[in-house]
Amino acid sequence: MRSIIFLGGSCNPTTWRHDVAIPALEQAGVRYYNPQVEDWSPALVEVEAQAKKEAEVLLFVIDGQTRAIASMIEVSEYAALGRKIVVVIEEIPDGTTIDGQVITGRQLKDLNRGRDYVADVVKRGSNAHLAGSLVQALELAKSLL
Repeated sequence: MRSIIFLGGSCNPTTWRHDVAIPALEQAGVRYYNPQVEDWSPALVEVEAQAKKEAEVLLFVIDGQTRAIASMIEVSEYAALGRKIVVVIEEIPDGTTIDGQVITGRQLKDLNRGRDYVADVVKRGSNAHLAGSLVQALELAKSLL
């Protein structure tokens, strides 16, 4: 069986998977699992869990367009477990609107502090890698297969 990269992290409204990751991986002939679907349901939780378990590399994008709290927890878990994980973490810019709410002040500070902490966890992980961009993360993930 060929290796798989799991494309985890921020979902709607992000399009990083379809715009950048999937075309690059398909061009390189690399298999991947994309958990972002049009019609998500609780039944997919087990499917995603199995895909994460079987993936050789977990690639997570914590972007600046979403709160990404669940993804930050997942990244911390997999880094602590010693899984091969590549992570891109973007700060949320002041005044970003997420789900109709302007993110500023204390909430902005807390969300970005959480991102800083996750970045530190990744840096200390034995098989965890922090990438500066999605393109860099994709190259690194492919090299870990």
